[in-house]
Amino acid sequence: MNLEQFYQRVINPPPPWRVSRVAISDDCTRVDVWLEHDSGYRFLCPECRKPCPTYDHTEERVWRHLDTCDSQTYLHARLPRVNCSEHKIKNGYFPIAEPGASLTSKMEVLCIRQLLACNRTNASELLGVSWDILQGVQTRAVKRGLERRGDAVPEKMGIDEKQVFARHKYFTIITDIAGQCVHDVIDQRAIDKISPWFEQRRDSLDAVKTLAMDMSAGYASVAGQYMPSAEICFDHFHIMQVVQNAVDKTRKDEQAAMDDEERKAMFASRYLFLYGRENLPEKHKDRFEKVKAVAVKTAKAWAIKEQIRDLWSGKLSEEEVSAFFQKWYWWATHSRLKHMISAARTLKRHLGGILAAVRNRISNAVTEGLNNKIESIKRAACGFKNKEAFRNAILFHCAKLDLMPSMS
Repeated sequence: MNLEQFYQRVINPPPPWRVSRVAISDDCTRVDVWLEHDSGYRFLCPECRKPCPTYDHTEERVWRHLDTCDSQTYLHARLPRVNCSEHKIKNGYFPIAEPGASLTSKMEVLCIRQLLACNRTNASELLGVSWDILQGVQTRAVKRGLERRGDAVPEKMGIDEKQVFARHKYFTIITDIAGQCVHDVIDQRAIDKISPWFEQRRDSLDAVKTLAMDMSAGYASVAGQYMPSAEICFDHFHIMQVVQNAVDKTRKDEQAAMDDEERKAMFASRYLFLYGRENLPEKHKDRFEKVKAVAVKTAKAWAIKEQIRDLWSGKLSEEEVSAFFQKWYWWATHSRLKHMISAARTLKRHLGGILAAVRNRISNAVTEGLNNKIESIKRAACGFKNKEAFRNAILFHCAKLDLMPSMS
């Protein structure tokens, strides 16, 4: 078996392509393989996939292929151009590599697997492929995956903002809560910037049944305009954040009014009010009881905060949830704690979305978890050239797309 026969079997190019020549460098670090095709073959038009007569050939092109042992392997070929009656002169369909790619499809599969397994720097070192080429692989993979997924939207959708660069530059992250993945990433968070995304999918958005979000008036207005049949569910995390902030403001006000000795005791134990009752470490319980006796108003605010958490305990029936909130609201608004009163009124204004979230047992926990993963992607990459590169990286790692190129 000579080299041509060996590489014919190793590369196994689809008909009518065959290996015509092989050259190995003197230091055995590079192998070049030339491919030719049988004459008279009618190649497919890349647009309509109909067999067409060959018009002429392009200049010789080179693609990086899978390595042969430790030797980088490159394929060479002159691509046929076909004369299609419908689409005129086009490059014939070449099954070994995608149009515009500098890698064969098999090499792209390996690159995608490496990028999914490690960061871009390590993938570049392992594969011997430059950052720019890997960026192109990632971009094509995301485009391919989005095209295969189509215009379908998730029935359970989450929407949240994510700061991506300094100086208040944001993405709006659309998530598939049931699929636990990112559905899409929209540049900016302003309503006029994100509205076109929803406008393009207006017909598909009827499929959205529930929409989890924070209590942003902007996102709510978009939901009302484009998803009138979707049930808006205000996220548990953001609701509790409003109440927790009220506890913290109450603590600061009370601490400012204390004498030096009380303030010193309060300062050393202030973080204990951040715990939920079931998460308070056993070793701190005695100290917490002492600090509650000193900071009476803060302790009362903390108790009000703890009670509202029972709304998501799962122990209340749908009929009991509304009555529970009304009792809690009365306690909070009659507590004489101005920050807690303000928080309770905020929750009252958003009661419909809060009750919908409890009823549907839905939250933005998936979105928040994906935000953490996005942050780790950002740190691993040590930054991105632009927002589009960052968007592609998010969709590549978090959208569960079908990324691999077709091998047929």
